[in-house]
Amino acid sequence: MRLLKKWIINLGGFLILNLIFSILDGTFVVTNFNFGDFGNRILQTELFTDRLSFYENPFFNIVAIFAALQIIIIALYDTYKVITGK
Repeated sequence: MRLLKKWIINLGGFLILNLIFSILDGTFVVTNFNFGDFGNRILQTELFTDRLSFYENPFFNIVAIFAALQIIIIALYDTYKVITGK
């Protein structure tokens, strides 16, 4: 039961985050973030410009990708715990 509650909270938070990003994307509310030279070089790679470009704002893309990675890591950890019985 605790595992189900944990997953509902994680997936619900992820969906709410993406809903907020979808609403705010392309509006005047979003400010431009300065990622520095290194951050801008990473954002200009093909990975972020073509493949993982969900939103117009690069900050939203980065946060959405890290949130998805968090969900994947939690899924792998919970799967390991269920398989090993720990």
